[in-house]
Amino acid sequence: MPDPVAEALSRLSSALDRLDAAAIRHVEADRVRATLETELAVMREDRHRLAEMLDLETGARREADQTLRDVMPRLDRAIAQVKSSLSGG
Repeated sequence: MPDPVAEALSRLSSALDRLDAAAIRHVEADRVRATLETELAVMREDRHRLAEMLDLETGARREADQTLRDVMPRLDRAIAQVKSSLSGG
């Protein structure tokens, strides 16, 4: 006849092993979550920095485009004058 105390101890030992394994999985999941949260924070910082850089570059591009629009008529006139001078007219 099986010993009820030995069976109970065996079931308790098995339950404790499962509990220990679950605790280890939980700790590992927390570590992974913390790592992912850190990576996400770094990505957000990078995104913010890149957005600022894009804003600056967009502003510089607009200024350059405006300068080009301002200068083009003067260049066109200068080219026309040089062509006129070269053609003798």
